Amino acid sequence: MPNEKPLGENGLLYFWQSIKQKFATKAEVPTKTSQLTNDSKFITSADIPEGAAASNTPPKMDGVATPGTEKTFARGDHIHPTDTSRLSTTGDASNTSATFNTAEARTAITSGEKLTTIFGKIAKYMADFGGLAFKTTVAKTDLTGDVQTSLNKADSALQSYTETDPTVPEWAKAPTKPTYTAQEIGALTTSDADKIYAKKEDITNVYKYKGSKPTFAELPKSGNTTGDVWNVEENDMNYGWTGSAWDPLGNLFTLDFITNGEIDQILGS
Repeated sequence: MPNEKPLGENGLLYFWQSIKQKFATKAEVPTKTSQLTNDSKFITSADIPEGAAASNTPPKMDGVATPGTEKTFARGDHIHPTDTSRLSTTGDASNTSATFNTAEARTAITSGEKLTTIFGKIAKYMADFGGLAFKTTVAKTDLTGDVQTSLNKADSALQSYTETDPTVPEWAKAPTKPTYTAQEIGALTTSDADKIYAKKEDITNVYKYKGSKPTFAELPKSGNTTGDVWNVEENDMNYGWTGSAWDPLGNLFTLDFITNGEIDQILGS
């Protein structure tokens, strides 16, 4: 892998001055618009007809498209007036009215339909909604008479029912059900879970920041707990206690910036 070097602040300034000097010594670099070629058919100052001037009349709107015959031209910062008779594709349509008729049948709306068609379909759905459509809950009294009668009979039968099926065990009939151990239902015991899975306090205590010390020599020699972390200000390095010693939690490195001579070689000086 090549030995790549970063470009420092001083090197960047030197590089920019070298680029400016190279362009300043090139005679073929144009210095004004009249020296530019017009391959893209853009008008230049030399192409402006004699007597032509910037117009003081606001740009026209709401007319038939035409190239025009006037010799005045629009300034670069001209602004077209807003056509208030038309609705913008991203504008506010809150005051726009729409005329529609309720659809004859309920059909789904589809993409690309006109607003008159969509509103007519929505109106048909709204007209066909019954009273239950606007309730948050349904009471028994909202149901038809025959359904209410059937529900009353079912409720009465459930209240007086006694289990007589001989295949149903007695414990299932009892109001209080038996309890089971973790092993009986195939679950982990508390002790097994403690051996397999880490607790929240086990994870959060991996590293514990304690503060800063001016020098490495001032780090505490005793009373430390594994995972304690101190910052040493003399080298701006964090150290973690391993249980017997302070271990640096990173490495220091320096940048070897590219030199002006190397920049000259790159630019072909």
